[in-house]
Amino acid sequence: MLFISLTVFISAIPMKETYKKIILQRREKKQGVSPEKNSDGAAVKKTIVQNFLRPMHMLVTEPVVFFLSLYTAFTFAILFLFFAAIPYVFERPPYRFTISQTGLVFLSIGLGVCLASITGLVIDTRLYQVKHREAVSTGQMHAQPEHRLYNAMIGSLGIPVGLFWFAWTANAGVHWAVLAVGAIPFAWGNLCLFISAAMYMVDVYGPMNGASAMAANGIFRYTLGAIFPLFTVQMYEKLGIGWATSLLGFLSILMLPIPWVLFKYGPGIRKRSRYPVMM
Repeated sequence: MLFISLTVFISAIPMKETYKKIILQRREKKQGVSPEKNSDGAAVKKTIVQNFLRPMHMLVTEPVVFFLSLYTAFTFAILFLFFAAIPYVFERPPYRFTISQTGLVFLSIGLGVCLASITGLVIDTRLYQVKHREAVSTGQMHAQPEHRLYNAMIGSLGIPVGLFWFAWTANAGVHWAVLAVGAIPFAWGNLCLFISAAMYMVDVYGPMNGASAMAANGIFRYTLGAIFPLFTVQMYEKLGIGWATSLLGFLSILMLPIPWVLFKYGPGIRKRSRYPVMM
């Protein structure tokens, strides 16, 4: 999480504010306009609706929100699971790492996160911006939101590769470096998926409802992220390192088509949304 937080923070430094509400508040402040005041009851109700009720409603009624949240929550939970799985694997024979040595293995996850950030920048400049300029040249305001899914589509391939790599190199007891490298494609695919899903949902639902969609995603992610580490050691002891991690790999393959399906059928799905969406 430190690696992800640091990467996101550094990436956000040169960015400009895009949240409409904040932009308007800053403009009002600069112009000396007094902000509209709501009663305490209305403010509390608005907060509850925006921060909890609407996200939960979107999670259960919007296919885009549900399936992307399910997928990102699952991969996010595996990331948390690794905090228990990596010590379990490396502190046992044949590796017998110390706690300090085990901690260094997590650098491979950090490297995967950095590579995902670079991938996102390359895809944005070489693919999305090209599609955006083409759309603007034809009189549209934006490229279709589905063009935000390129990251997720390629990242979805890295997730099972990393999991199966980790599973069977660990099971075979090969050199620790080969095993550690296996975490890189997983971490790369994980962040590629999350970045893409976040941008897609915000593009689809706009600033306000997009924030609620991301809140729903966050609720799902952190719920699974809290649950998975609770049964990690028991699962690894019961199934063994190879099959326990492979089980996660097989589940990731089941979810792999989600961004691809949304890329192809997203416009039709958006038309049936209960919320205002970008068309």
